[in-house]
Amino acid sequence: MKILVIGAGWLGTQLATRLKADGHELWLSSRNITKSSVVAEQFGHFVLDLAQSVRPTAELESLFKDALIICTVPASRTDGEGYNRAVAQLATLMKNCGALACIHLSSTGIYEGLTGEVDEQTELQLADARIEVLATAEQVLNKAVPCCTLRLAGLIGPGRHPARFLSGKQAGAADVAVNMVHSSDICAAVSAIVQQQLWPELFNLSSPAFCSKAEFYLTACELASLPAPEFEPKNTAAAPGRRVLSAKSQKIAGFSYQYESALAALPFCS
Repeated sequence: MKILVIGAGWLGTQLATRLKADGHELWLSSRNITKSSVVAEQFGHFVLDLAQSVRPTAELESLFKDALIICTVPASRTDGEGYNRAVAQLATLMKNCGALACIHLSSTGIYEGLTGEVDEQTELQLADARIEVLATAEQVLNKAVPCCTLRLAGLIGPGRHPARFLSGKQAGAADVAVNMVHSSDICAAVSAIVQQQLWPELFNLSSPAFCSKAEFYLTACELASLPAPEFEPKNTAAAPGRRVLSAKSQKIAGFSYQYESALAALPFCS
């Protein structure tokens, strides 16, 4: 299958490596030509800057035709309008150029403002501007082509050690759930989804076993030899935490989490 990964960043390159090993034809986009020499050593490369006005060229039309598009464009906390414009341009390209389908890497940040256990059926707090931005992006891509939306928990893996997130900082409540997913589990899930062409669909991707925030970050900082974060005393009144459930993704045929708990993934982060 011809697969276009939109974004040759930290996660996009890992996905491309896994999917190329599966035997697919891989193309990666970057916003400018400077990355082409590095990317082109392993994959096909094309320039696509969704922050600018994009006109479909003959090259883009040929690439997008009958291709699976994997959107790794990250949502911006400071420029939601720009993010939605970028996603809308991608949706138009996919639809007009005849793309096969899309896998959209969204975020479990879409559940912000909620407490307790949440899953793919949970009603969202759409009055919150950031939630509305994420939900709009999901809807726009789903309307363009058949789309599998993956709501990713906090990203960890090689080159992204979670100890650096909170080391030496105030970290809030100690006993709430931490929601994380290792990049290798994301790659394995996407591989299985591509093999079975599971679109349209919606899955949360998050290590399924419970792990407390304190246990996770204290262990992470110890392994990385970094100062530990400080947590609120247990008798401090704190807002209830949120636990992202990923039971649905565990039913994907041919896929299982390598790291059932985010704690187990820590030795494999750097």
